[in-house]
Amino acid sequence: MWKQVRKYRAIYFMMIPVLLYFIVFSYYPLGLGVVQSLQTDVLIGTPEFAGVRNYVALFGDPQFWEAFGNSLIMGIGTQALVIPLALLFALGLNEISNRFIKSAIQTTSYLPNLFSWTVVGGMWITILSTNGLVNGFTSIFGANSVQFMAERNLAQFIMILTASWKALGYYALLFLAAIISIDTSVFEAAQIDGASRLRQLFSISVPALYPTLKIVVLLGVMGLLRNFDQVFVMENSMILDKVNTLLLYIYTNGITHFRVGLATAAATIVLIATLLITFVVRKLIRYDESY
Repeated sequence: MWKQVRKYRAIYFMMIPVLLYFIVFSYYPLGLGVVQSLQTDVLIGTPEFAGVRNYVALFGDPQFWEAFGNSLIMGIGTQALVIPLALLFALGLNEISNRFIKSAIQTTSYLPNLFSWTVVGGMWITILSTNGLVNGFTSIFGANSVQFMAERNLAQFIMILTASWKALGYYALLFLAAIISIDTSVFEAAQIDGASRLRQLFSISVPALYPTLKIVVLLGVMGLLRNFDQVFVMENSMILDKVNTLLLYIYTNGITHFRVGLATAAATIVLIATLLITFVVRKLIRYDESY
């Protein structure tokens, strides 16, 4: 063991700044948050040990469970919509032979992922407003204007749709990179055997995307409960109870109401729930199995 350490000591030495970064900016705040979740809320002075009182109050708060359900619905809905669409989009984009058109579409589809939710959310609020693009188009056919951002029944669907639209280009880029890496000789052999382009698509391209699909699914699951920016920008009082998520709940209690103990307890639950969901999904998709 020590021979290996001495052999690669230069590499281990270069890893020290990275380890220090994660310890200072990730693991220490994480541990501090867990400790604060077991303490009383104080703005001045030394907090006292509260045990599990914050967790009892958290589990007894209907708004917490409402936020938990909203996070799951919107998170699962977004991933269930964007992953198949991104896969189909990448497969279709790969079939375009003109390199200029292909690059233009790829770049255009990826741009929304580069913009913050302040830009994207504001754009969609304008599009879906009473005098926006959607109502302007439907008015041509005599339809009445709809206040989309005030419709409680449409709130979660709008969040899922806009989140999927923003992430589509990024996910498609991951799939497209995997498609391009497939050995072209496999397609040539299939073509010689008389396989149609559609047959090549489903018999070669799609199976080759399984490892990438696993990574994309796992990345999506890890961010399942982390929707904050979108809801913070696009929510309003009419639909808040339908789109209130766990991170928005934590922000409201911790920053706005100064209930730090309750907020850090909720953040700890988010961490534990994310780890459990990720572990279960990892087992279900057989992430560690190779093809």
